[in-house]
Parts: sequence; C-alpha cells; structure tokens
Amino acid sequence: MRLFVALLGFCAAIGLAAPAYGDPPPPPEGDDAGFLAALHQVDISYSSPDAAVASAKAVCTCLNDGESGLELVHDVKTHNPGFDMESASNFAMIAAKFYCPHQLSKA
Repeated sequence: MRLFVALLGFCAAIGLAAPAYGDPPPPPEGDDAGFLAALHQVDISYSSPDAAVASAKAVCTCLNDGESGLELVHDVKTHNPGFDMESASNFAMIAAKFYCPHQLSKA
C-alpha cells in the first residue's frame, strides 16, 4: 500500500504539472555525491557510480520530454531488472530531486 501511495503521489506531481513553454531546461548538473548518498539511504546499490548518475540524468531527460511518472517508473524498472516498482519509484524520485527539481515543483 505504501508503494501505491508513493507511486500515486509521484505520478500526480508529474501528471498535474502544467506544460512548460519556452526554452528547454538546461542540462542536468546536480549533486552527484548527494544523489549517490540518497540511493545508499534507501538501500539502492549500483555497480558504477558513473552509470547511476547517467541513469539519473536520463530520468530527467524523459521527464523533460513529457514522459508521465508511471511511464518513467516502468522504464526505470525495465532497464534495471533487479528493481521492483518501489525501488524504481525511489530511484526516479531521488533522480528528480537531485537533477531536475523543477519537475517536482510544477505541481
């Protein structure tokens, strides 16, 4: 149930965001060390810090291209067979928080 509520909240935050017009957002820079520490706090492991950061930035690219929260979580899970929906949702939320917080503040 907790996973459902978290996933629903994430999807609502992304889905209810007003479409943005104008210049595209700058490429995500973010806080790599903070991102990796946040993954560690929720017990998400990775084989390569660089690959984890690249995947997080890809999350932002998908969000900037208009992918819905549910589609995004499904994509994260599909590309990371070790993830369940909760892990995929946590990864997506943490990635957005550190690399594209403007996506979270649109709701």
